[in-house]
Amino acid sequence: MKITVTFTSQGRMLEGLLFLPESSQGVVPGLLFEGSMTGATNQIAELIAREVSLQGFVCLVMDHSFYGDDEGAAQPWESPSKRLEDIKAALRFLIEHAAVDSEKIVGVGVSVGAEYMAQVCRETNYCKGLIMLQGPFDDSQNVTRDLEIPSIVIDETHLDSAVDEVVLWTRTLFNGSLPEQKNEPQNIDWSRSDK
Repeated sequence: MKITVTFTSQGRMLEGLLFLPESSQGVVPGLLFEGSMTGATNQIAELIAREVSLQGFVCLVMDHSFYGDDEGAAQPWESPSKRLEDIKAALRFLIEHAAVDSEKIVGVGVSVGAEYMAQVCRETNYCKGLIMLQGPFDDSQNVTRDLEIPSIVIDETHLDSAVDEVVLWTRTLFNGSLPEQKNEPQNIDWSRSDK
């Protein structure tokens, strides 16, 4: 189920799309998807979030200050510090949501969003894991340096397999062991993992 939600960041009302699983028992892990502010990666984040939620997760895709349906006009510039604060506000919203297990939050960065999500993971303890969806021209593996949480880089080229890898990695994070963190894309044979 997809619903539009609002939350406050830096004194501004922001919108997000919250995807709730159709059927769940109790609270479930929550994932915040952070893409670019505009363009294809925002659409990819929404598509993957919708598909991941069908597998039993709460997923949030946010809009940022001064973009999309924000209460102010769109601006031709981006403020990294304001964007980081927006992400933190979205994570707090997700943590406080009644359907979300606040101890099971994962950040999902798409393209340039991976860099911002990694920085928020360095500054806070909100996320228990970080998934970076990397396109053909991204260099996401370098943003995992000095992270103290498990992380993985997934190739977003094939959306169906990206959805499967996000779901399986998140389930493994909270229900079993993960491979050692590496600063390069991991090719994990999920067929041998315990589910």
